[in-house]
Amino acid sequence: MLYRGVMNFLWYLVLIIPGIIKKYSYMMVPYILADNPNIGHKRALELSEQMTYGHKLNIFVLELSFLGWYLLGLLACCIGIIFVHPYLNATMAELYLVLRQQAIEKNLCTCEELMLDLILRDNDGFSEF
Repeated sequence: MLYRGVMNFLWYLVLIIPGIIKKYSYMMVPYILADNPNIGHKRALELSEQMTYGHKLNIFVLELSFLGWYLLGLLACCIGIIFVHPYLNATMAELYLVLRQQAIEKNLCTCEELMLDLILRDNDGFSEF
């Protein structure tokens, strides 16, 4: 995550617009690292760029759609923002699941690389609850 922050900062030093574009390119890095913490920082950045290729404008519009909710939260003495931010995070996590499935279908990565085979194997058995 530190490497992603440094790379974003360096892109923002170049110009604002390339920095914003790279922000959306690197947006999936936390989710990739959550799936497989041993994947490596360079591979996580590369995979995030490949996953978001062609979807950056859609992600920007998705984030922009939450602007009204944030403004409404500000009107409610900033209390509403406490409820909107987790909703945005859940939406981005769902977006990651869709992009991850597309990446696997396009052979950008494998299930083993994201350690999905372990998750699928665990979910096939009976639940302990």
